Formats: sequence, C-alpha cells, structure tokens
Amino acid sequence: MPKARAVTRTFSMRKDLVDSLEKEARSRGISTSALMNQTIDRCVRLTWPSEKTGALVIAHDIVHDLVEALSVDEVKKIGALSAQRHKNTATILLGTKQNFEDVLDLLAVNYGKNARWFKFTHVVNGRDNRVLLNHEMGPKWSCFLEGYMRSFFMEMLDILVRSSYTDNTVVLEFKT
Repeated sequence: MPKARAVTRTFSMRKDLVDSLEKEARSRGISTSALMNQTIDRCVRLTWPSEKTGALVIAHDIVHDLVEALSVDEVKKIGALSAQRHKNTATILLGTKQNFEDVLDLLAVNYGKNARWFKFTHVVNGRDNRVLLNHEMGPKWSCFLEGYMRSFFMEMLDILVRSSYTDNTVVLEFKT
C-alpha cells in the first residue's frame, strides 16, 4: 500500500506511556513518531476490527497443538469453511474492497504482519502471480492455510488458485 501523506497532530499522553514508547522506539532503532504510526496502524487495521468480530488472541503453540490433534483432511476442510465464513468480515469490518490489490494488502498486512499467520511474499511475472506464505507452525498449519487461501481467493476474487505446500511454506499460483 502506498504511503499516505503525513498529517501532524498533537496528543496529550500519560508520562509513563511516553516513557514506554520512547524506550521501545529506541530498542527498535526508530523514532517515537514512527512507532506511534505503526501502533495506530495496527490498532485501526487489526485491533478495532478484531473487537467487532469477537476474534481471539491465541498463542501460536496453542493453535499448533489444536491443528496437530486433527487429520490433514479435517484441517483443510476447516480452512476452506473458515475462509467462506470470513468473507463478510473481510469486506465489511476491515473495509476491504473486493479487488485484487486490496485483497493482497489485506493478506500481507492484516493476516501477515499484524496477525502473524505467515510472512507474505508476492512475486509477479506478467500475468503470472505467485504468493508465498512462510510460517513456523508446521505441516498441518500449511494444510490449513492452503485450504483457507484457495477458498478465500475464490470467495473474494473468483480466482482459481493452484497451490502446494511444504512443512513451513504455502505456494499459491494464479493468473490476473
């Protein structure tokens, strides 16, 4: 997503919050202003929509244990059904339009960067597109993601996706 023009605003904050922000910004090697922008972006794109949808915040190890208890077929089926149900959440609450760029942005930022489902990479070669979803959750998470993403692309964009996966990567290929 292209960067929007910056607008200057002045806020009053508690001293302990300012101290925490400055300490965290220093530890990341960025300005306090940059950290505030990242924090507000995450709040607007993830926290507020999550509150509206009743989303849970669950540690990776708990999700990993849950998917490991299921068969590969069950995990793929759950992924596909979840994507079908999530379409309305994505379009209404996240403000996502059903166009290619906005859906990819939703995946890269909301699912990838903010929700930490995976690290998102998109490579374009003419009309050929390849999306790589890298994660550290194991092969059954790859099965879930493959089922979810195939269904998600069909629901959101009416695009058939070829897919494959390894223990820690899902590859999605399609034409635009």
